[in-house]
Amino acid sequence: MQEGGVGMQRDDRTTELLVRCAWLYYEEGLTQQEIAHRLGVSRLRVNRLLKQARETGIVHITIQHPGVRLAELEGRLIHHFRIPRAVVIPTPVDGAQLKRVLGKAAATYLERALRPGDCLGVTWGTTLLEVAQQLTPRVVSDLRVVQITGGLTPDLGEINPFDIARRVADAFGARCFYLYAPMFLSRAEVCDALMAERFIAHVLEQARNATHILTSVGEMEPTATFRQVGYLDEETFSELIALGAVGSMFARFFDALGRPVRSELDRRTVALRLEDLHAIEDVIVVAGGPAKVRALLGALRGGYVKTLITDAATARALLAADGAPDAAREGST
Repeated sequence: MQEGGVGMQRDDRTTELLVRCAWLYYEEGLTQQEIAHRLGVSRLRVNRLLKQARETGIVHITIQHPGVRLAELEGRLIHHFRIPRAVVIPTPVDGAQLKRVLGKAAATYLERALRPGDCLGVTWGTTLLEVAQQLTPRVVSDLRVVQITGGLTPDLGEINPFDIARRVADAFGARCFYLYAPMFLSRAEVCDALMAERFIAHVLEQARNATHILTSVGEMEPTATFRQVGYLDEETFSELIALGAVGSMFARFFDALGRPVRSELDRRTVALRLEDLHAIEDVIVVAGGPAKVRALLGALRGGYVKTLITDAATARALLAADGAPDAAREGST
């Protein structure tokens, strides 16, 4: 009985020391060295006591901030879709602001990610314009910006691939390589001949060897930019949908599993190919909103996405649409 009593006293003293150590560190804000001096133990002992206090449940660390839920969503996207990176932002109350805030998030990501000597491939569209407009100018030495899809008619203004490539290159003080060709040609044989031309082939080869690609996804809904600006007619869209298309990236269409849709349009399109994305280190896909979910899901299933930048509501919709376990179930496994 005596030995048991001594053991219990020793346990009580250890627990008391753990509690005192944890209180001084987490509540009073003392350094480990100050705690060591006050308790008469070594700094290494204090470090071990703090670790033990967490492991035994004496200390529970809870981070109370809305960013925690966003970080959790990022982790779920990375885990479920097996992508290297995800950036999730709060969904704005005003849906009209979604592209703007996504553009800012993507601009911030790009500013951190790009390194001297990198090559960035860029596409076109309203989301990409938002990114380009919100870049903070800074020089990235030896950076190349490459247009990865042919151009659209000049009357489309700032969403044209030429204009977006120029804006991005100007922001980073980069050299810009333009793809001087239309996005769509009249016949497949004309497209083949043009893409074989030395200058066009050189630009596309640089795009294939890019370190980063910045793109969005286009949906097949009436909200699609292609349809809004009338660049593709309804008959062409109907044919693509009949072939299973759920979305597009840089004018390359894909189905619900991410497989390229081999259409007549595809054979006369001047752009990088979807298959080229697999070898690129960082394919940054920026998109959000209910209309984009099917297209994003197809792109994720196709393995094209390396960094997904989206909003919280879209992130949850993607996980639900692909049958991901909910947060409670994930937390219990």
